[in-house]
Amino acid sequence: MITDDIIETLSGPLKLPEVDPRAMENPITALFDLSEQISEKSFHIRRNVWYSLLFVVLWMGLTLIIVLDNIVNRNPVAVIIFIMILASGFFTLRVIFFNYRFFDYFTMRYHAIRLVREGNPNLYVPKGDTPVERFLNHLTSNFPPFSQLLNSHPESLQFSAILRGLSGGAYQFDAYIGIPGGSPILKSTNLPKAMVKQGYALFIKIFDIPPTMGQITGLEQTIKDITAQTCLPPRVIALTDGGKVELPEDVYKHLTEKGSIASCKKGNYPFNVQVVKGVEDAYDFVPLISSEGLP
Repeated sequence: MITDDIIETLSGPLKLPEVDPRAMENPITALFDLSEQISEKSFHIRRNVWYSLLFVVLWMGLTLIIVLDNIVNRNPVAVIIFIMILASGFFTLRVIFFNYRFFDYFTMRYHAIRLVREGNPNLYVPKGDTPVERFLNHLTSNFPPFSQLLNSHPESLQFSAILRGLSGGAYQFDAYIGIPGGSPILKSTNLPKAMVKQGYALFIKIFDIPPTMGQITGLEQTIKDITAQTCLPPRVIALTDGGKVELPEDVYKHLTEKGSIASCKKGNYPFNVQVVKGVEDAYDFVPLISSEGLP
């Protein structure tokens, strides 16, 4: 007989709160609390998903053996039945993998939102002679691994860099950092393993006024061409001292609702162009992109 104690033992860290799920004090606070509960259990949920994947794969392997055995024994009815079971296994495997990727996306996005929520709401423009110098001072002040990287390897930063894409075209950026995956430079900064493995690329382009839609799409195409050549995940900053001049509505909508994908032989890298404006001695970021490691 299954008792409450057995159920509680089996539930472990995935035990649900013993409250009415409709109860709340403040909807916004409750939403973040709910996300926090999911984030806390992310390790256990990932582990259970991998257990499910392993079970399905083993079952599919056993089914395949049965199919081959029935083919040898010339049992067409059994072959058809087990092939249908094998097909359902492929479908189940695809669904589980999609759910895993969606959960991974959810936890990463929640973590980014929490970083912004808990961070400093006022990011003031530091001192510097040029917009690039001021922005780099901002990055070194707010991202310790970035400051460590520049202090240890100042040669990794290029000013007025001329970069070539896979098409052979040459493109100018006001500042650029490109470090290949597996480089000792990245290993020395205690960054996530995925970043160390894939590499890092930061592009900074200055605009006198907030960029137009044509300039943003042109910049995106440039990044795609360069990434196809370098195979480094891009971070793209469109920096402007446009003052109080607002971004065009179509540009704002594009930046906040759409992204781009840079492709190369190693895979696909989603990225957003981030417009950074210096307004009344404070930075304004569109869209907000949070990070604990490198910007």
